[in-house]
Amino acid sequence: MLNRLNRLTGEGTYESYDMRCMVTGQFAVGKSTLVKLLVGEIIPEGRHPTDGISLLEGRCGLDVKTREWVLINPGTYNAMDGVYNKVLMTSKEEEEPNPNKKLDQPQASDISPSRSKDDDMDNPGVLQQSQAVSWPLPSNTSSNISNQTPASLTLSPQSSSVVPLSRYQLKQKMKAKMTKDEIRKQMEKVLKSGKYKMKVGRLIFWDFGGQYVYYTTHQTFMTYRALFLVVFDGSKGLHEQVPDVLCFPGQHMIPTPAGNTEDIETRRTELYSGVEELFKDHEGREHLVIDNQIFVNATDKTDPEIDVLKKAITDLTFQHPCWGESMPNASVPLELEIANLVANGKQVLSLLEVEELNAISKVSVLSNEELSDFLHFQHSLGKMIYFDTPQLRGYVIISPLLLVEVMRSFVTDIAFWPKKGLIRNTFERMSESGIVQRKELYLIWEQKHFNKLSPYKEFIFDMLIHLDILSEQRRYDINTGSRLPVENFFVPCMLIQRNDTRFMTHECTPEKAISLAFVFKGTIIPPALPNRLISACLSMWTVKTYEGKQLLFSGFIGLSFDKAHTIVVCVEGNKILLYIVHETSNGLIVPDIATGIKECLFTTLERISEFYKSTVSSSSQKLPFHIEYACSRLECHIPEEAALTTDEWICDKHKIVHTKDKWNIWNQDQAKEECEINCQGLQEDALNQIPSDIELQRFSSRCEETVIRELAIHLGITLHEWEKLRSDYEFVDIVKYRVLVTWREKYSGRFSNIAKALQDMDLTTHTLCQKLTHNELNISNNEHKILKDISDLIKTI
Repeated sequence: MLNRLNRLTGEGTYESYDMRCMVTGQFAVGKSTLVKLLVGEIIPEGRHPTDGISLLEGRCGLDVKTREWVLINPGTYNAMDGVYNKVLMTSKEEEEPNPNKKLDQPQASDISPSRSKDDDMDNPGVLQQSQAVSWPLPSNTSSNISNQTPASLTLSPQSSSVVPLSRYQLKQKMKAKMTKDEIRKQMEKVLKSGKYKMKVGRLIFWDFGGQYVYYTTHQTFMTYRALFLVVFDGSKGLHEQVPDVLCFPGQHMIPTPAGNTEDIETRRTELYSGVEELFKDHEGREHLVIDNQIFVNATDKTDPEIDVLKKAITDLTFQHPCWGESMPNASVPLELEIANLVANGKQVLSLLEVEELNAISKVSVLSNEELSDFLHFQHSLGKMIYFDTPQLRGYVIISPLLLVEVMRSFVTDIAFWPKKGLIRNTFERMSESGIVQRKELYLIWEQKHFNKLSPYKEFIFDMLIHLDILSEQRRYDINTGSRLPVENFFVPCMLIQRNDTRFMTHECTPEKAISLAFVFKGTIIPPALPNRLISACLSMWTVKTYEGKQLLFSGFIGLSFDKAHTIVVCVEGNKILLYIVHETSNGLIVPDIATGIKECLFTTLERISEFYKSTVSSSSQKLPFHIEYACSRLECHIPEEAALTTDEWICDKHKIVHTKDKWNIWNQDQAKEECEINCQGLQEDALNQIPSDIELQRFSSRCEETVIRELAIHLGITLHEWEKLRSDYEFVDIVKYRVLVTWREKYSGRFSNIAKALQDMDLTTHTLCQKLTHNELNISNNEHKILKDISDLIKTI
């Protein structure tokens, strides 16, 4: 991405000195107090818990030359200043700028006399923002966005970024004031004053609320372009303070002593020895920085450990690969225009508005491809939020604070719930059942402190589904099997209730179930990962109801695959356990179903893991988990690699002998399932049947994506419908399955239609009869009962 973006550097580059410091850890350990000390703010009395995320920007920075910690007066901070300063203080030039050499003939009124560094300082220890960033704010850099409503500016997937907008088309809509002359005038002021020589890089602190409920949404903001400070209470045991994420560069462990503890030095040694032991074999150990053994009193601004911490942050910042990276000057005018809008309170732009700002620029105009790269790169930097999918690319969030507000609006700790009323009822129901309706979220966003979200509520709602924060509750008509409109959505991360049903003890038994585990490295799994997995499962299958209760709890979900088979996914320590439960006996579990579910969850976990790995590093190709198969009693486990290469395995606890054939149910070789030589294909009565969900899933799972795509088009699905599904679901097997379900519901499709389409594509129709043959092989011991069960639609409402 950066290589392509560097083509914009015809007018040179500048070095970007920005560092985000993510302050994480358990709640009530002093994170917010510590941050206030670091940025020079007054420490408040009493405890003030953080609701979601608190962002402190423009409060302090680092002198690039002297490495000194610089405090900035927040009253003079402006979003545009950061852009100005970064560009001017490090733009690549062949020789030292000469203050007496004019870049252009300026007007006399534009030249400010130089002053000493202390002239603008109200406090000798605090640098005024105008000095820190070198630029005064131009008075004429505002951009007037057209008066169109957000809805009218939404672009369809077909229309966005296809044809560049001409100046003639846009001249009545937008007005840009950022010209070369004005930029040069500002540079002239800087050169005359000499202030550009003080190069200050920004430190931006993200203070993360430590309550468990926030852990899923916090993961959305994780990035390798940051320094992470893990804070824990040094007066408590380490078992209560294990960090969630240990794979980011420069993770610094900081205990805070609370109350009257034993000798500080003794406690310091004990704690850091424990941390070292805890993570000595962890793959993220190389990123964990604990050499300084900082033990800070966050309530005492005179504590000398504060300076030790500042030095550690400084050293890690200067070592970070993103500190001082080259950025193109040509994209600066657009960045300035957007920064000005942020400074004036704008948080969201439609993609059309961004295209307008770019097209009418008086300095440089980016091509469509370059503009797309600009948006993607700004997204990777965390300066903007832009998802390039058909449902979401119509808007660009230009202030990440909006996404923080979105998450905080409904994923919040009980301490921040309204005391009473409809919204209080909504939060209580979410915590008990994980269910929320669209209209209820819209009502939350109508509150005064969230009303800025309302104009973009549909876009925001779609974004939450894209991020797996929300998931649709699938429902089907009990008579036709057709999918019903979605009314309820699940918010798994808001669930606090544990599984209190008898399902695991009475139904998920060794006689009825088989199991495997996805085992992760380390001692725990970041809560965001299983929550996203549960959300993904909810988009594929229906929640099972057992004894009047839906099997959806914190870290636990039961799903109806069909009348005979139930899927259970639950979290235990560093394992995500998968159970497949048959209503009568595990000997009747269809191997095809077990294999398909295993592969589906593996691919989904792989996709979710890749999402987090992509924010951490693009170099690591190793998955953070592996598969282990459970013994016959569902308790002992053997790694998959060993299971498939060992003829016999005796489990440790029960001393039961397991042969290699035991694991075949999870690994059906579909390529070996072929028709007999004299097979005549499906008979007429079978061809006239409407395929069930299960049959469509089996059929689609054995075909390549390109085959299903062409088949769907032959069956009457439009290319637009296919592309929409492809963008809605990252897991391609879901896309293949859903497109066939869409066809069946739209046209009352039958097997005969699929057979005809396969013939038109010059493909064998035996792919269909292979399914029937395989089903017959699996029901021979229980005759027609199981065939009926596995052919029924999922009819749970």
